Amino acid sequence: MKAEIVAVGTELLLGQIVDTNSAHIARLLTTVGLDVHFKSTVGDNMERLRATLQTALNRADVVITTGGIGPTLDDLTRDAVAEVTGRPLVFQPHLFEQIAGFFARIGRPVGENNRRQAYIPDGSIPIENPVGTAPGFIVEVDGRVLLSVPGVPHEMRYFMDHSVMPYLRSKLGIHDIIVSRVLKLCGIGESLVDERLHDLITDGQNPTIGLLAHTQIGEVHVRLTAKAPSEDAARSLNATLEDRVRDRLQEYIFGTDEETYEGVLASLILRAGLTIAAAETAIGTSVIQTFKGMEGSPKFFRVGLTVCDPKAAASFLPGCALGDGGLASPEAARALAEGVRRLAGTDVGLGISGLVAQDKSQDHVLFVAMASDLGTTSLEQRWPFALRFIENRMTKTALDQIRKTVLQ
Repeated sequence: MKAEIVAVGTELLLGQIVDTNSAHIARLLTTVGLDVHFKSTVGDNMERLRATLQTALNRADVVITTGGIGPTLDDLTRDAVAEVTGRPLVFQPHLFEQIAGFFARIGRPVGENNRRQAYIPDGSIPIENPVGTAPGFIVEVDGRVLLSVPGVPHEMRYFMDHSVMPYLRSKLGIHDIIVSRVLKLCGIGESLVDERLHDLITDGQNPTIGLLAHTQIGEVHVRLTAKAPSEDAARSLNATLEDRVRDRLQEYIFGTDEETYEGVLASLILRAGLTIAAAETAIGTSVIQTFKGMEGSPKFFRVGLTVCDPKAAASFLPGCALGDGGLASPEAARALAEGVRRLAGTDVGLGISGLVAQDKSQDHVLFVAMASDLGTTSLEQRWPFALRFIENRMTKTALDQIRKTVLQ
């Protein structure tokens, strides 16, 4: 069956707000066998919204709108749905009581314009909103379904989990449980992951494997999705496939599901009992800021220095010999790692230097060195000029040296 998502709001078209709602909804719809063929974004304009909804209903079995059901005059989704489906808006006293109750709980009077939110298309199924003020609704028309949920992300998520998905499972007669497991990778590109898992991807029927490259944070996510009569059975199917994936990619897998790279790394460092200091040059990485933001960082992160001038490095870090290459050299990274470790008296010193490319004739270059009782190791990494999110990629590469060291 085909589905379409309609995101409503002029602020989305202007780029003032990024549409994360549609991505979340699309991921959920795949778990009940709905293929999202189209996603539309339309502003707060009655004529265009009405036309967009009519087109969606003509070509999809399930249409989900997000946004446009607030209390203001430019919240037009209710009115547009009423016109397109031929269902006049009808006041629902129990919905208004729910809205008034929400305002009472937060100690504010309910506004007269909030009454608009208690009007929904005649004959539709109301969806109460215990986490906000915008009720939603479900309209069943000519064998198709149109569902309207709020645009506020945390309200939308509540609606999807507690009302929309249970309704769709019942409507579509889905009794199997669908469970997903996400393996998170760092230090490897999507194309190489695809190459290593090619046979598992092409041969897989249940569970299936999906890849998603998160270029902005330098990660690749491998999603395993299984369907079975029970949650335990689905998890068991995923576990068997996960073992095969780990056999091929274990060195790159840092976490699963809701775990973040920073959270996993902080836990590893704390369990190992290591103390760390870092010195980086002004090449655009955010290693020090990342360390500072980690949970429990005061227990392990002692010193962070950003060095912009070789003379300053010598004054901050006695005995720090940068060599002839200045700050942008492997020798500089080694000297910074050893110098900041001596200064802070830590188990590990991390030194980061390099060069951010200024034109197409150059590569982005990163030098990462790590000093410990075992000696000093160094890494050189290069990326093409056009690579986006290079700062995040360089930061993740530097931090990954700490992760690998802790694991070893």
